[in-house]
Amino acid sequence: MANKIYPITKFRFIAVAFSAVLLLAGIVAYIAFGGFNLGIDFQSGFSQRIQIADQALNITYSGTDSVTLNVSNGSISLVVRDGDGSKYLEYPAANYATVADMAKALNSAVDGLQATAILKDASPTSLITGFGLPALLDANGLVLNSSNQKTSGYVTIDDMRSTLGSSASVQIVGEEFQQIFQIRLANEEGLLEDELSTQVSESLTKTFGEGSFVVLQSDFVGPKYSSTLLSGSILIVVVSIALILLYIWFRFKLAFALSAVITLVHDTFLLIGFIVIFRLEVSSTTIAALLTIIGYSLNNVIVIFDRIRENKPLLVNASVMELINTSVSQSLSRTLFSSFTTILAILPLAIFASGAIQLFAIEMVFGIFVGAYSSNFLAPALFMWISKDKNEAQHQKRPVPTIEAKEESIVTPNEVETTVPSAERKLKGKRQQKK
Repeated sequence: MANKIYPITKFRFIAVAFSAVLLLAGIVAYIAFGGFNLGIDFQSGFSQRIQIADQALNITYSGTDSVTLNVSNGSISLVVRDGDGSKYLEYPAANYATVADMAKALNSAVDGLQATAILKDASPTSLITGFGLPALLDANGLVLNSSNQKTSGYVTIDDMRSTLGSSASVQIVGEEFQQIFQIRLANEEGLLEDELSTQVSESLTKTFGEGSFVVLQSDFVGPKYSSTLLSGSILIVVVSIALILLYIWFRFKLAFALSAVITLVHDTFLLIGFIVIFRLEVSSTTIAALLTIIGYSLNNVIVIFDRIRENKPLLVNASVMELINTSVSQSLSRTLFSSFTTILAILPLAIFASGAIQLFAIEMVFGIFVGAYSSNFLAPALFMWISKDKNEAQHQKRPVPTIEAKEESIVTPNEVETTVPSAERKLKGKRQQKK
């Protein structure tokens, strides 16, 4: 038993009010922002991540062999295939001071290969890879770009929005001076991926010049796939909660099951509200975070409810409030410390990671915090209210005794004198005559 009993049920109305405020804030944000910030997974359209970068090195090949080029962290690698086999050549960025030095080394590598430095003084470490590498070299040439290293005078997000139009959604990825932008276009006209990609490419070329950007990632989702994925994701969450209801009902009782499910639904909607308020992208990663939080919160709730069930036969004379306060107090340190250590493990990803991993970590941190709060304050309060209603209903259904009764004194093994009813009965036959 806990050394100190905390009056957890005393804060039940504060917990309900706090949850109501958070849920209301999510609803207001949903109306104000016009819905979710749907990712490419759930929204029919086109998504592309591009980086504005100047041309640094132009490479052409006019020979008869097959030459494939790739770039990794500024280092260039060549794979030359001829009739005798394959030859691998590598040019580490650290071995060359400038792009001009690297171009000179490439020119002496393979017959027919011509490398021309455009940004001669640029560092080879600034060379970036684009969408479509490794690339097969030919006479048309391949242009490698150099990422921007200046912290002023670069393309801003406002420039990108004015270039692509008001219908496009533009976000900055990483530091602003790196000029990496995530572009999303809704496919309201039912265009193909190539048509949408051409629209973006033409708009950027018209404003910033030919070859002045690199496509880092490109995704396209059709309307049928996005609608199917959205409905399937909602179905997964609903089925998960329904199965949890059946499991807890089977393991415990209906009052426990209803309290747990209401708590899980509460945690789910609070996380959704958090996503809406901070305009986080709703994608398949969000569904993964929701299901993970449901499982994590359920674990905390079951630990507390299991302790309540264990203490019930031990605390026979305790009220429901005393039973809940004792049980929650006994498991409070375990729940809080496990949640705290999990948050510490995920927090670095939420701060230093990027992309889908960072999004998942941010949602997990908030979800674990909400789960620890709801399992210790909201779930016990719900159980107390549901249990009281059930007890009152059973009390009202009890039959009222119609026979007359008189009190007889009985001494229990604990030498506590109590009174129990003893019905008077009419004696018949020989017993009456004997009397």
